[in-house]
Amino acid sequence: MSGGRNCSFKLIVFDLDGTLTRERSIWEYIHKRLGTWYGFAETFQERFLRGEISYEEFCDLDAQVWKGMKIDDLSAIARTVPFREGVDSLIEYLKQKGLKLALVSSGLSLLTSWVHQRYGFDDSISNDLLHEDGILTGKVHIRVYHDKKAVWVRRILQRFRIPEEEMVAIGDSRGDLDMIQMAGFSIALNPSCRDLEEAADLCFQSDNLAEIIPQLPF
Repeated sequence: MSGGRNCSFKLIVFDLDGTLTRERSIWEYIHKRLGTWYGFAETFQERFLRGEISYEEFCDLDAQVWKGMKIDDLSAIARTVPFREGVDSLIEYLKQKGLKLALVSSGLSLLTSWVHQRYGFDDSISNDLLHEDGILTGKVHIRVYHDKKAVWVRRILQRFRIPEEEMVAIGDSRGDLDMIQMAGFSIALNPSCRDLEEAADLCFQSDNLAEIIPQLPF
C-alpha cells in the first residue's frame, strides 16, 4: 500500500471469486451444484485449513472428484455463478478511464476465461482442470497458488510496462493480500480477514460494485 492518490493509474487487477462474483470459491460452488460438497469435498478444505494437506493435495483431491465428467458440463455450471450488482457499470467506467483490466484468480479457468471474454479483460490467469477429448482426467494444472498472486501480478505489470504505483488491486480474502500490498491503490471488498482490511487503502462493504466508483482516486 502506497496511497498514491495522485498517480495516473493504468491497470486494475481483480480477484474473481468473491469479488466480481458473490461466491467466494468457484470450486465450492461447482461441488455444491453437483451435490459433492457437504460431507465430502468440504472435508478436503477442512484438512487444508488445518494444515494436514498441502495446497497441491487440496486441489488434486477436488479435481479427482470430477474425474470422468464432461468439462463442458462444469463450464455450464460455472457460468451460472451469480455476479455482484454493478459489475457492468464498474467495468464500463474503468474502460472509459483507459485502464487495462486483469484477473488473477486461484479459481478455475473455465470461469475466468469466460469472464475475460464477456467483459473484455486484457489479461487473466487461473488454474486449469485437465481433460482429454472433453473428459476430465481428475488432474489440475495449478498456476495461481492461493497466497502467491503477486508473482502473476508482476508478470502482468511487466507485460504492459506499468509500474506498481500505477496499479489498482481489488480483492476480498487473505489470498489477495500480497497483491493488495504491492498496489499503488488497493481496495478490500467485503474483506474476510482483518489483515486485508488493514492493508488496503479503501475498505468497502457493499454488494453493488457501482458504489465503489465515487470512492476511486481517478
